[in-house]
Amino acid sequence: MRLFFAILFCVLSAPALVAGTLIVEGEGQVSRAPDHAVIEVSLHEQGRDAGAILLILRTRVDSVINALKQNGIDEKHIATQRLDVRLDYDYDKKQRAPRDYIASTSLRIRQNDLSKLATVLDVASALEVDGLSDLRFRYDPTQADYDLALTRAVKAALHKAELIALASGQRLGSIQEIRENGSGGGVVMARMEMSAAPRVKGYIAPENVTISKTITLEIELVDGAAQ
Repeated sequence: MRLFFAILFCVLSAPALVAGTLIVEGEGQVSRAPDHAVIEVSLHEQGRDAGAILLILRTRVDSVINALKQNGIDEKHIATQRLDVRLDYDYDKKQRAPRDYIASTSLRIRQNDLSKLATVLDVASALEVDGLSDLRFRYDPTQADYDLALTRAVKAALHKAELIALASGQRLGSIQEIRENGSGGGVVMARMEMSAAPRVKGYIAPENVTISKTITLEIELVDGAAQ
């Protein structure tokens, strides 16, 4: 009989039973459709003259930004993320010799209308950006979403505690403590190289985003025979 209860406790996410107190965890989730996407495209240039390649890179970046604006992307939703310039080397017989400068940058673009996401990808592809380094579908959770997830987490923990108390011939007493743990959700990621999917057409259907909350519940266990 003791072995049976030990196995049952393991199946139910290994709750802790300490001195008449049961400690269980509960998770609550809320699923929502993404309401915007964040795209990051990268560009780079390579050459002997650092100033010259920076000028070329700036011209290319301006072309991408202007094309995006012409296709309905608000300028406030386009941002440069980084600008790197480094010197590349040739290595021969344990010696290195300067070769070319490499300049690289990336643009982050927010698209609020997911039905027009393909347009952004088409623009980037047509202008021959060097890569689509990041594509994330996001949802901006509301307080109501967080509240619902937390409510479901508490209900899940209480349900688990009730099952354990019933199986062990005991009953639940008063709640000693409820602690909210770390929460997550809000982002679905997809990554691809621009060369892998040039000229994207049609609507892109992302997965739903999950907002989650977890709690730890500490609750008193009372002998079932004591009524």
